[in-house]
Amino acid sequence: MKTQILAALGENGLQQTGALNVGLAANDRIKYAFSLLQMAIGHAQHPDEPATSLKQERLAAGIGDTQLDATVEGALAVGKQVRVPGSARILERIDDDVRLMAEPALAAPLASGGSGFKDRLAGLLAARPTAKDDLVDPEAISAMTQAGQGPDSLHRLVMDLHKRLNSLQAAMAQETLDGAAAYGLDAADRPMVSAFMSGVNRTSRLKFNHPGLATTATRTGGRLVIQNDIGSTDAHVIVIHVKDRLVNVTYTDVHAERLVFFQSMLKPRGFTWEAGRTATLAAGSPFYLATGQVQAADDEACRANLEFLGSRLVFLIDWNRARKQLRGFQRGVDRIALLSWAAETETGHRGFLELGGAVLVNRAIEATAGSAIRFGDRLCDVLGDAETSAFLQFAFRAATDGTLSSQSHALIQDRVRVALAGQFSNEERQLLHRAAEHAGLVFELATLVRDGVPEDGAQWKRRARRARGFEHDADQIVADTREAVRRRPDYAVFLPLLEAADEAADALEDAAFLLALEPLKGKALNALQELADLLATASQEWVKAVGHAGQIGQAAGIAETEDFLSAIASISKLEHQADDAERDLAASAVQHAGDFRQLHLFAAVGDKLEGAADALKKASLILREQVLEHVVDG
Repeated sequence: MKTQILAALGENGLQQTGALNVGLAANDRIKYAFSLLQMAIGHAQHPDEPATSLKQERLAAGIGDTQLDATVEGALAVGKQVRVPGSARILERIDDDVRLMAEPALAAPLASGGSGFKDRLAGLLAARPTAKDDLVDPEAISAMTQAGQGPDSLHRLVMDLHKRLNSLQAAMAQETLDGAAAYGLDAADRPMVSAFMSGVNRTSRLKFNHPGLATTATRTGGRLVIQNDIGSTDAHVIVIHVKDRLVNVTYTDVHAERLVFFQSMLKPRGFTWEAGRTATLAAGSPFYLATGQVQAADDEACRANLEFLGSRLVFLIDWNRARKQLRGFQRGVDRIALLSWAAETETGHRGFLELGGAVLVNRAIEATAGSAIRFGDRLCDVLGDAETSAFLQFAFRAATDGTLSSQSHALIQDRVRVALAGQFSNEERQLLHRAAEHAGLVFELATLVRDGVPEDGAQWKRRARRARGFEHDADQIVADTREAVRRRPDYAVFLPLLEAADEAADALEDAAFLLALEPLKGKALNALQELADLLATASQEWVKAVGHAGQIGQAAGIAETEDFLSAIASISKLEHQADDAERDLAASAVQHAGDFRQLHLFAAVGDKLEGAADALKKASLILREQVLEHVVDG
């Protein structure tokens, strides 16, 4: 009726606006009808799977026929055909709605391409499937609704008409509202559109040179309609309906994974999604559709929802490409986590792709990793998952910030290389740090034995329990080092070093265990105390040696190197003294032990302590060789 009145008044521009609104509304109904037929056929062919009513899609399309909600569940296979309740009427509605979509496109000037639709429309409507007695041919429905490669189809015509209507809509917009082509808006619509565009404009720079994010806004069917084309893919579109502070989102995508990612981005705003709404639009056609909504308590909250929604769209552009580019560096779950981080921090992934994506990282690996990484290795298997994620976050930030500030690609690439080199050198420092932690545990064990020699059995049982805890922690450090060396074979020297030091930890824990069995008495305790003192001193020198080793080659001077070498020399000297002390203990025990059990315990504890001294010397010589050969000489 409005279009007729406008025609009578000579308002041809507004008449065309009304026709466009009618055509765009028809597009929503056609998409629903296509989905309904496909879901019904799918359910008939797989009746054991749960059926969905598509009620939310029906309401979003503005269709009031509630009988359609039972269509999917009522579909039955009849031989090679499927009986879909009401399918004859559904197909007739599709005919009517396609004609409504075509009307403004056919009425457009020839230069706009409208004439090209006439023959396609006539041919495809004449060839569309029939539904006698509500029986449909699944293959014919699939041919009608397919939108991929192959013969022309009604679905492809609808997509082309939709694209044409969007183009006509943008061309005839009455105004540009914060970047959106807008017309026919009510006063209450304008703040909502501005809020959405505020989000789009805040993050749109992160798409860089990629096309997309064009927005149109209008009022039709008593509600505000906002549409954004996101990227350049025809099937990648978002349509937003706003009415009574309810934001309803219809989103289509060719990648199911990206659809799930999109839904996850909207979780903080409380969007809800109907069960079963992620489904292919046509058999064999990789299109997926989802509808979600969020209700706001007031206008301010509604605008906040729209702003957030608009700000997320840029992170969908080239999302799947970025995910694929990360395959050689991270596990699947970590790739999604990285892209989620890029969206949450508004860093984005397009800058990374602008700099070459995987090529950027691979060049950094070639320049810095050397033999640390071999062909076929993933970066996470070499650096570790957390370290790789941290490096890639830096690469994303460097690419985005550098490109936004017009820095040269060469400078950004150099920064990424330096960061990766830091990750590789950091691992060596981390291994030295772990070695220092292990040395601290050896010292704890040695002082525990030294300070407890004169104690009674009850006190020694408590010390033995503490010793077991220290030894367990030391073993865990060795296990962590073994895993690190598996990832980085070029750091293999750390494993024998830690294994040698762990022999000292084991021997000291064994000594603590033996001392808890029975209190030792007599003059032989003095010789045992002397040996235990030597082990405590040797373990202290080991702590110093490992600490100094972590500084040599960074900012250390002659004094630091001298302290390291002095600690190594002290450990060797103390090992010789421990040999002598162990012999003195054996002689004293033979002379003064009260019985055979006491003699055996003195000998066994002495043997463990002397073994710990030997192990510390062995570890110190491995560390000395590593430092002098690979740090000082290197």
